[in-house]
Formats: sequence, C-alpha cells, structure tokens
Amino acid sequence: MFKPNYHFFPITGWMNDPNGLIYWRGKYHMFYQYNPKKPRWGNICWGHAVSDDLVHWRHLPVALYPKDETHGVFSGSAIEKDGKMVLVYTYFRDPEYNEGEKEVQCIATSEDGVNFMEYENNPVISKPPEKNIHAFRDPKVSRAGDKWRMVLGSGKDQRIGMVLFYTSEDLVRWSYEGVIFEDESTKEIECPDLVSIGGKDVLIYSVTSTNSVLFALGELKEGKLITEKRGFLDHGTDFYAAQTFFGTERIIVIGWLQNWHRTDLYPTEKEGWNGVMSLPRELYLEDSDLKVKPIEELKSLRAGKILEENTPGTYGINTDKNSYEVCCKFQGNLSLSLRSEFAEELRISVEEDVLRVDTTRSGISGGVIKEVEVQRGKNDKIRLFVDSCSVEVFFNDSIALSFRVHPEGIYNVLDVESCFLKVSIYELENIWI
Repeated sequence: MFKPNYHFFPITGWMNDPNGLIYWRGKYHMFYQYNPKKPRWGNICWGHAVSDDLVHWRHLPVALYPKDETHGVFSGSAIEKDGKMVLVYTYFRDPEYNEGEKEVQCIATSEDGVNFMEYENNPVISKPPEKNIHAFRDPKVSRAGDKWRMVLGSGKDQRIGMVLFYTSEDLVRWSYEGVIFEDESTKEIECPDLVSIGGKDVLIYSVTSTNSVLFALGELKEGKLITEKRGFLDHGTDFYAAQTFFGTERIIVIGWLQNWHRTDLYPTEKEGWNGVMSLPRELYLEDSDLKVKPIEELKSLRAGKILEENTPGTYGINTDKNSYEVCCKFQGNLSLSLRSEFAEELRISVEEDVLRVDTTRSGISGGVIKEVEVQRGKNDKIRLFVDSCSVEVFFNDSIALSFRVHPEGIYNVLDVESCFLKVSIYELENIWI
C-alpha cells in the first residue's frame, strides 16, 4: 500500500543512510545502511544499487557484511583510485559484547564495482585522535589537489559536535589535521560532507537531536572552516544523513527520507520494509546563497499531463495512485491543498514571505506544521513530488521541505487559490514495474 512508485526503497528489510554515492564507469552507484533480515535497524550491512540516469535504480548484491551479529558496517563514502572503486567506511563493534575500539575506519576495493575485497590491514584509522571523543564515524573522502581528504563526524565530552579532518596520499596512511568545525547545539555530528560550490567550501552535516541536515558555507583556511552562512539543507521533518556524489560535475545530493524520532509511527514495517531515499537534488550557489533544486532528469518520469488549469477552484485529479508531480506558478498569496476520500489532506500556503506546509491530517501517521521564510519573486514556483508515502516540496528552485506521509486514500482532489496562476499535474511512472 505504501511502497514508493518512484523513490528508491529496499523492497524488504531496513534501510537508512545513503553511503558511497559515486559516478563510476558511466553509472551511478548508491550504497546504503541495510538490514536484509528484518525491517528494523540492526545487523547493518552495505546495500547496493545502480542507475544509468539517477531515476531508475536496480538492486545489486550486498556489498559489505559485518563479521559478527554484534558488529556493523556503518556509514562512509566511495571514491575512485587507479581505476578501482574504493569504499571507506566505519566498522562498528558493540561495546556491550566486544572489547577494543567501538568504531574504526576501514577500506575495501573493487575491480568491477560489485564484488569488494576488504583491505587486509584494516583498520586504516584505528582509534580517535584524542580522549573523550565519541561518535567517531561516517568518513567522507574527496580529492583536494595531490591529497585525499577525509571529514569524520564526532562529538566531545558528550556535549559538543565536531568534524575531524584527515589527509592521506594513499588512502591507507592518514594524518590527523585537527577539528575544522564545531556545533555547540548538538552533542555529536553525523555524516559530514565537505564540498566546493561556486568557489566556496560547504560543509553538510546531520544532527540527531533534531533529525536535521545543516550546512555551513565559508572558506577552509588554516585548518578551520571560517563560516559565513549557516542554515538547513532541508526544512521538512524527514531528511537526514545527506551525502553528495563523487565523480560528478554537478553537486548532487541524496538524503534518507525518514526521521529517527518518528519511525515507529510509520506503518511500512507491516509490509516488511522500512526506509526511503529522497529524490536526487542539485546544490548550487546563487547570490551567495546555497540553493537546492530537483535534478533535471526527474522530468523523464513524466508519463503525461493529467491536469492543467489557470483559474482558482476545486479540481478532480484523474489518477488511481499517489504518483504525480504538481507544478504551480503564481503571484501573490497561494493556498493549495490535496485531499483524499478519507478526509486526508496536504495543505500548502504562501502568505507574504512565509511558506507553510501542513501534514497534520495527511494520513495515518499524522504530521506537523512547518513554516519557513522564503525569498519571493514577481512570479513564484512550487513543485510537489507526491508518492505513496512521501511528499517533497521545492520552492523557486531554492529551498526544499521533505515529509513522510501515509495516506489510506488517493490525493485526487486539488483546491487552489491565488492571483495569476498556472497549475499542471504530471503522472509519474513507476520505476519498479
């Protein structure tokens, strides 16, 4: 009932963080935290999928397994070196059952991008660089000049989140360079990712306390990220552990479309699966602001236009499933809602410079009201991607809000009010059929 039509999900079992996003030999690879045994976290492996176009995905065999049921292959990244794909990841050993370091950093290589050989002298980083460091995990590796650089999520004294910085010439011997970033609002930082966009250094990172993905934009100078701007990468409730692709000219990011604090409310576990990935998004810099928009390739999902109107009113949507895109161009204030026969509703409004999304009556898992200030133009644009258990909202190709929703019915009625208006709805194809 809730299996996505065009979002990536695990079919069976549990899935969380995207890992090892890489464009390699003409294909996009996505690894992810995966429990193939049951739709709950645990027994974490690296699942694996591949795509030709970032839209249609094909499942591949599990890439990495833990050596023991009290171990786990935690998050990390992928790069290319000497024609091989190299995975860099955190190996976890539950301290309740194991002695030694809880989290260490390891690598594995592949000639074909499917079968992986773990490095015989793992770990390549065997312990944290200082005392009182916890959450020592999630290496994201990139190339900078003639060296590899790694950012690692961590925390210190259970009170402050940190990003640790390492460099290497061969991916095996790593030098600790220090702490490049701190966030006192959280006790630990997860899934850091350091990228260059429009001549600026941008650190993307996740915090568990609010289940949020944040960014810090500035300049990496003398071992510190000198921050000019900070903010949310996504303003919704269900977007976490975002990571960018290695090997692409564009900065393309995918996040886990879920919320650690709300997962028990989601009904998908009854269907034998748990976890959804966001649609791929492009990050770019404009007027010194970090902006996000859906990748252009998503338009290839359009299977036909099922509604087009340019006057306010109530309209039926000719569809038998929640699998469509709403494109709305407008001036002034906007009120837009999607309703089902079960009195379920998604409500979106723009009043002056405030965008408001209300998912409280969206389905059986309930929801929230989110408000965010937006930059208005003479003409504004909203794109909504509605799938069986999610909605992703993009405003002016600038900001995003992501939500998990679980409607029992089909959102097949549109209510819309605005001044100058054009609204189009496209049916989106099912990528799994």
